[in-house]
Parts: sequence; C-alpha cells; structure tokens
Amino acid sequence: MRFRFILIFQAIFLLPFVVQAQKKAEFKEQRILILLDGSSSMLNEWAPGKTRFKAASDIISRLIDSVYQANAAVEFSLRVYGHEHPVPEQNCFDTRREVMFSKNNLTQMELRLESLQPRGVSPIAFSLKRAAEEDFTDERDYSYSLILITDGGESCGGDICDVVQTLLDKKVQFKPYIISLVDYAPLKDQYACLGSYLQISKPAEMTPVINTIAEAYRKILAIPVAKPKIVAATPSPKPLPVKIVPATPVVPKTDTVVERITMTRPAPVAKKDTVPAVTVKKDIPVPPVQSAPEKPSNIKVESGMFARENLSSLHSSRAVKLSNISWALGRIPSRKTSRIAVPAPPPDSVIITIERPKPTPPAVPKTQPPANPKPASPKNEKIAEYTMTREQSTQTTLQVYFTNGKGRFYSSTPRMLLVDPKTNKVVHKFFRTIDANGNPDPREVPPGNYDVRYESNPSLVSKNITISPDNNQKLVILVHNSGLKFEYTGNPNRPVKEYVANVKRLFDNSASVDQPCETIREYEPGNYHIEIPGTLPQIRRNLDLEFDKVFVIRIDEPGKVQFTNAQSLGKVALFYQHGDQMERFYNINISGNREGQILELVPGPYEARYQGKIVPFTVKSNQTTDIELK
Repeated sequence: MRFRFILIFQAIFLLPFVVQAQKKAEFKEQRILILLDGSSSMLNEWAPGKTRFKAASDIISRLIDSVYQANAAVEFSLRVYGHEHPVPEQNCFDTRREVMFSKNNLTQMELRLESLQPRGVSPIAFSLKRAAEEDFTDERDYSYSLILITDGGESCGGDICDVVQTLLDKKVQFKPYIISLVDYAPLKDQYACLGSYLQISKPAEMTPVINTIAEAYRKILAIPVAKPKIVAATPSPKPLPVKIVPATPVVPKTDTVVERITMTRPAPVAKKDTVPAVTVKKDIPVPPVQSAPEKPSNIKVESGMFARENLSSLHSSRAVKLSNISWALGRIPSRKTSRIAVPAPPPDSVIITIERPKPTPPAVPKTQPPANPKPASPKNEKIAEYTMTREQSTQTTLQVYFTNGKGRFYSSTPRMLLVDPKTNKVVHKFFRTIDANGNPDPREVPPGNYDVRYESNPSLVSKNITISPDNNQKLVILVHNSGLKFEYTGNPNRPVKEYVANVKRLFDNSASVDQPCETIREYEPGNYHIEIPGTLPQIRRNLDLEFDKVFVIRIDEPGKVQFTNAQSLGKVALFYQHGDQMERFYNINISGNREGQILELVPGPYEARYQGKIVPFTVKSNQTTDIELK
C-alpha cells in the first residue's frame, strides 16, 4: 500500500515536467547547412559562360528563396571546403564555415559566395566531421538538415559513410540531399549512405531539382496554424425551485464533569525467606586431598555453550507507536554460531606469550600539491584601443565595430574570444557577422569583465572590457592595416626575387597592385585575390587579410623536367593535378633539341599525354626530373 502511494505521488509530481519537456521537444527551430565544394575542379565550365561554382551559387540562392516562401524563420549556414589552399599543398583539412546560422541572410550568403574562389582538393569526409562537431551543436533547440553541392567525390581518402554512421546520423533530423553538378553515375553509389542523390548537370535540370527539394522541405518546415474550434453558445439554464427549510437552532453540548478520585498505592510487603535454617551440631572431618594422576585430560570445552541467546524472539508483528505513526519491525535473522572443540592444555604446561614489536612502516614523504600554474599571455601583445557605449536592452549583447579611426569601417568577420583576465581562459567565443549594410550583428554574451582577443591573431588584445547585464554594448576597436609577404617553403631566408604578384581586392573599384614578392606591403583589411605570373602552372590564392597582422604566402621552390628525346615527337600536352582531376595547362613541342625541352614547374604530380599515351611523372623542388617519351 505504501509503495503504491509513493508511485502515485511521483507520477503526480513529475507529470508537469514531462509535459513541459515534451512541449519543448515539439517546437524546434529549423536550421539548414549548405556544404559547398570549393575545390579547383569547380572552376570548370558547367554551361557556356558559367563555371560550376557560379552555378552552385545560383542553386543556393534559389533554394534559400524557395524555402523562405514556406517558412521565413529557417536559419541557413554555409560551409565550404577546398577553397583556401591550392592543389600542390594537398591540404586535406581545408574546410571553413563562411556564413553563420542566421535568419533572412540570403543577401549575406550571396555576397560571401561572390568573394570565394575554388582552388584546392576535396576533403568531404573531414568537412562532414567538422560540420557535426562545430555546426550541429544544439540539437535540443534546433532541427538540422544538410545539403551538399559538389562535382566529384572524396579526394583525401576519407570514409564518408563512417562519418555518417558515427557522427552525422545523431545530429541530422532530416535526410540530407546531395546535388551533383556532373553526370557521373558512380557518384550516386558513393553518396548512397549520406542521403538523396540529385543531379543538375545542365541548366534544364536546375528548376525540377530545386522544386523537388523545396517541396520536401515545405512539408517539413511549414508552420502549423492552430484553428480554434467554434463552440455554439449554450442557452442559459432555467432557474430551479428551491425549498427553504427553516434552520433548527443547535443546542450547545454541556461539558461533562469528571470527578477526580485520589487513590493511595499500598506499600510493598517484604517477602519472607522460606528456606529453613540448618543447625550444625558437630564438626565434620575433612578428608585429605589427593592429587589427580598425571595424564592428559579428556574434557572438551565447547565454545557454543557460551553463545548469546538467540535474538530471533522479536516478532514482525510487534510495532512501536509514536505520534499515531507505526513502523513494523522486521524479523531479525538469527546469528549462526559455530561450535569448535578446543582441547584443554596439559596440567603442567605453561603458556608463554611473547609480544613482538610491530615493524615500523617506512616513512612516506607527503605529496605536495602542484603549484597553481600562472596564467600565460601571448608574447608580444599589441594593445588595441577602443571606445564603448551602452544602451538598455532585454538581453545582454555585444556589437563589435572595426575602424581605422578616420571614418572607415571594415567588414572582417574574425572569431572573437572573451578571455578571463585573471586565468587567461576563454569564457565565450563567437564569429563576428554583419548584415547586408555592413553593420555588426548583436551577439548574446555572458556579463562580466573580459579581455577581447582574436582567434586568428591572439597577440592583439583589447583589455578590461566590462559587459553589463541587460545592455547592448557597442564596442568600437581601432585597428591598423594588414601586411602581405612571400616566402619559399622551408627556405624563408631566400628572397623571392623571381616573381611579381598581382594583388586585387574584391568588391573594390580600385586597380590591382603589382607587389614584388621580395617586399612587404600594407593593405586594408578585406578579401583579396592574388596571382603570381611566371609560375607554371600559375599560382593563385584567395586570402582574407585581417588587421594588425602580417600574412605570409609560401611558395614551393620550383623544380625542372627535362625531356631527353633526341628525335622529334611533336606536341605533347602537359596536365597537372587540379583538385580531384587532371587539367591541361601547357603544350610543349618535342623537337629533339634537349635545350628547348626543359621546363621549370611548381612541384607536384603531372602527366604527359601524346599519341593516345599517358606518362605520369613528379617534379620535386630544386631537382631535375629526366623523362624520355617513347
């Protein structure tokens, strides 16, 4: 009965919390991550006058617009892979989140896509892993989905299906979509474990595929509207006749008089001894005492004879009553006793007890707790001056502005770090994002006193910044220009005198700048496209130059290839590894003249193709590779 009462009590007490948790799980906001291929093969032509990367950008814009028609509250984010490091570097960790999850960010998405440039390889499995760990982080409040847009497969040896099984399946609520920009059937099998495979290899296929995805999301993302049930008005109840009975006066009860009687307890009567007295009339002779014969005794002493009484006499039916509450006493189990026969010692035996001193344990030195490590700040700190204003708000938020102090504000989007000045531990971090007008988005942060640092440049710091609760803090930080320099990989002491780089800031009407690669030049923060003419194949980079930092572009020292053919062979096409495929970049005429058959190339894998034959070869820095084409 008591157990049943406890169960009922727990059910009644916990029911509101269960209902609340269920309601919380039912209303999740929707988030869609777009994972975009930024490898070098996306520069190939998709349609006349349009690259695959531009086609992917158009698909993203139309998809977002279609989804917003069903639910404008959906949050989109953009992650790109293979766009920061060129193919020769073979960087299989090249992935970055370019646009944070936010609502109504179509314009921001389009602007960011315009600034990106494909250039590297395709670490798809690693990018999916990063997305699961860094982008899909709040499954309690959000439902996540994924759209992958690519023109090929994994080029870094990663296992896409393993990432899906171990990480992604637990994070994504809706089955992902894979949009392929090429007509290549084996890709469908490679992505079967990830999600639904769709193909847009020509302009005519774009609209049907977008409609298919948008319609599927429309069913999932549509906001249900509750229609109240109309209840007809009920007629007023008719008055019922009520018979009034006169009240009968209540006669109060008289108190009962209790007569008190005093009784005297009788004195106890002493009990008389009934044992008769014994009278000794004469002395009784005492016989002489004789010693017992010397032989061992056969008497056995049983230890069980002195066992304590069995305690099992307490009954479970007995109860102790206290304040009208009773607890039943359970039966105490009887203690088992063992009987051991101990022979008595011989009569003349003597027991000698020798107490041995206990060995003294070796002294163990006390372990001292490790000293508290002193907080370490980055070396060569550079203090960034700032001003801050506050305004009342319903939340505690922070807006970060970057300016040169001369009326120019920058749109850089670094990752900000709020650091405890006492422990130098990161308390909170977030990406600075901006809207279509270039204004920073307010970011919700915890109140407190912090040093503000930057993940890409931790030596730059703004100190003693106080975040007040229920205020929007506008932090304006004074920053300076970036620097750009060039170095040879593994040989920074060798000046890069052989080349002059062409540097062009995107979304800027100013002319491009020719920078000799042996010099250091300052630039305003922004996104830049950099080309190095004279390199073969030509080196291209896309770089976000941030303030108060010198960025270094490293170039591999070139190598040479020598075609040793002494007979004329005609034109030979040379291909280099561009993303996950080989691309032609140069034609050489093999005439039999060795002096005219030597080229200086960027290190990496190549192919020579002629007369239906393919000859692979590799060029290494500061080495000459001899090849004879047969």
